[in-house]
Amino acid sequence: MTEALVRATDLTKKFGDFTAVDSVDFIVEPGEVFGFLGPNGAGKSSTMKMIGSVSPVTSGQLTVFGLDPDADGAEIRSRLGVVPQDNLLDTELTVFENLFIYGRYFDLPKATIRQRIDELLDFAQLEERRNDLVEQLSGGMKRRLTIARALINQPDLMLLD
Repeated sequence: MTEALVRATDLTKKFGDFTAVDSVDFIVEPGEVFGFLGPNGAGKSSTMKMIGSVSPVTSGQLTVFGLDPDADGAEIRSRLGVVPQDNLLDTELTVFENLFIYGRYFDLPKATIRQRIDELLDFAQLEERRNDLVEQLSGGMKRRLTIARALINQPDLMLLD
């Protein structure tokens, strides 16, 4: 039996008196596609931030890769690919530079990053835009670049917020 990628039991997130996530239970298994549906303010992003080890759990239990996000946040983050709601790209850098700098955050060797960039630009159909400033890209191209950036470290789990 394989370890669940994410396991939440009675997961709760509060901001003062406001409850953003109210006692949710879920399991995400390897190879599974799992999504949260709900209106704005339903706690989807708050849950993603707890899984991503960037926001502490208020109560309940959460494991990611069998690890505790509070104690093992850096290891969890090193194994995640995150596509945020907003692109958060550096518009004054080129497509290549955005990917290269992001790859360095994971301490990947420069040769590995360059190889991954070639693969990801092909995947995202952005090869011809490699040396263009991000500012010059269309909205759809920026989104594809954000997805490519999230894949630079060959993550074990992708979070798409």
